[in-house]
Amino acid sequence: MSTMKSKTRPIRSTIAWGLIGGLVYIPLCSALSLMVFWPLGIRLSLWILLAGYAVLLSRWASRPLKSIGFPLLLLLLSAFLIESATAFLFTAFAMLSWIRSCICFKRKPLVKRLAAEMGLGLGSGLLVSGAVPGVTPVWALGVWLFFLIQALYFVLFEYQSESQTRIEVDPFEKAKMAAEKILSGGAFS
Repeated sequence: MSTMKSKTRPIRSTIAWGLIGGLVYIPLCSALSLMVFWPLGIRLSLWILLAGYAVLLSRWASRPLKSIGFPLLLLLLSAFLIESATAFLFTAFAMLSWIRSCICFKRKPLVKRLAAEMGLGLGSGLLVSGAVPGVTPVWALGVWLFFLIQALYFVLFEYQSESQTRIEVDPFEKAKMAAEKILSGGAFS
């Protein structure tokens, strides 16, 4: 029954990370905005939340942390170099897709992974593309909604692939089936 618990962990944990991210978004942005100029504080806050999620992804996939270092470094650099909030968000979606589908979870064919990442990234991006980033409750809810959408990845791929694996039978049930097999075979008649 251990396989049953492991398949829901990424889904629940992604939703929980989104809830935590939504709750800490405003205080984190406020604190960073006191130290750096306005749009950079928001971009660094989003980078921190995505970096934390990338660490979770690498742990679930049993990948070393250094494997996600380069994409996270590129995203951090883009927080300083990209001036457009929309361009930064789409860069962040692309880096998250790279980490999840090309580094951490590579079991499914590339075309299916790219299609899922494009759908999830565009779906998430369209929700925020017209909004001006800010330290508001709407953006905090947007962070949570983003991670809710990201949990769909595990519903589409990882969740299904693990549900198709062999389910372990309870030892008592296995013994009962063996006894029934012996008795039905006429061994004791």
